[in-house]
Amino acid sequence: MPDPLTPEELAAEHAKLRSDFEIVRTYGEEHPDDWTEALFENEPTVRIIVLVAGSRRGRHERVLRDLVSHPNRLEVRQSRFPRRRLEEIVDEVRSRWRASEPETFLFMGITRGKVTIQVRADQEDLAAALLEKYGDALTMKVGAFDYPMTTERILDHSSHRDTLRSEIALITQEQLNVALAGEFTVISGRGEHGALEFTNNGPNEVILDTNGGITARVVDPSNGDVVGGFVGAQSIPLYQYSIPSMATISVPVVVGTASFRRDLGYAVPPGNWAIDAIVTLHDLGERRLTPLPIVILERQE
Repeated sequence: MPDPLTPEELAAEHAKLRSDFEIVRTYGEEHPDDWTEALFENEPTVRIIVLVAGSRRGRHERVLRDLVSHPNRLEVRQSRFPRRRLEEIVDEVRSRWRASEPETFLFMGITRGKVTIQVRADQEDLAAALLEKYGDALTMKVGAFDYPMTTERILDHSSHRDTLRSEIALITQEQLNVALAGEFTVISGRGEHGALEFTNNGPNEVILDTNGGITARVVDPSNGDVVGGFVGAQSIPLYQYSIPSMATISVPVVVGTASFRRDLGYAVPPGNWAIDAIVTLHDLGERRLTPLPIVILERQE
């Protein structure tokens, strides 16, 4: 098997096919009854994938191969739903999204011939209702896992370092003391915002690199294994907190309770848990917070 392409090589291959991609996209706009979407696939080779609905896949493939400059880099596949139907579903669900409480819906978009929807970890009933109405036109996620839940062992959207106990070194008391700003509780399946207090016990200023706050992970207090956390979009600008010597500052923290373990279900269940986080100390690199106790409460229907 050939080595994976570097980001630079991948960008060059996409650029080589960009003109063909625009030809394909324009063709799709001219055939709205059949057109679903076009996308790049990078393995085993970089190529353009075209999804079309209806019974004329072969005809569309023949025409497209005559139009593009690289017909050997084009593949036309069958799709069940034309894009116009998927867009109708998106519009219908969007009206439900607007009527829902904040953060009920985490994501919605058209991907690979289906509408992909992700909802909060406590929204199994909503996922079931949407699937009952729209069936195979949907790909559903509840929290971190597919709905209905599959046999996946680890989150497909998270790296190994996010979901398993980290080997990153703990912050030492000589560097920083970290504590929750008050008692912290969160409802199972939901998220909560709070604050962490960082006290600099050393002689030198410490700079904390963040995206505006810290995203915590829920861990098993008996062994430190990560069992859940935040799922959803976050901003990524660099925001630095200065912690002078012998000073204490407060830093925002968000705690999510989507489960990262199938045996726990979609949400980390109620009980006494703990949180940690991987933080970046400027000039010192990544460090892990010593787990801090939290309470996860049962959802009230």
